[in-house]
Amino acid sequence: MPFVSEERIFRLFVRSLGGKVKISRRGYIRDGDRDCEAMSVVGEWDGWLSGSSSVPDGVPVRVDTGEMTLLMPVDADIRAGDGAVYLPQGQTEGISFLVTGEPVRFPTHIEVKVQKYTIV
Repeated sequence: MPFVSEERIFRLFVRSLGGKVKISRRGYIRDGDRDCEAMSVVGEWDGWLSGSSSVPDGVPVRVDTGEMTLLMPVDADIRAGDGAVYLPQGQTEGISFLVTGEPVRFPTHIEVKVQKYTIV
């Protein structure tokens, strides 16, 4: 377990500067004689969104309203196609995203591409 201390540092970083991420997954429920699509909550973890206001001053980041990177702990259950709601610390309203890429798993954390979910 050579990465245990690095993982612990990542978790402390995310708890102090990040926010909460609620992951939902698409599934189907039976409604009479038909199947209906439904999103069910998989879990909630600490996370950090690149380009968020929690970035310390002077740190260059990509601030794009479209695609961003979400960093989460290694035990997070997240897949491509999931829905993610990011709630920054101190905020009362979350930002909705769709997971657009397969999660990249590192020994210390998970990185996944997300895109803002907007209804037009």
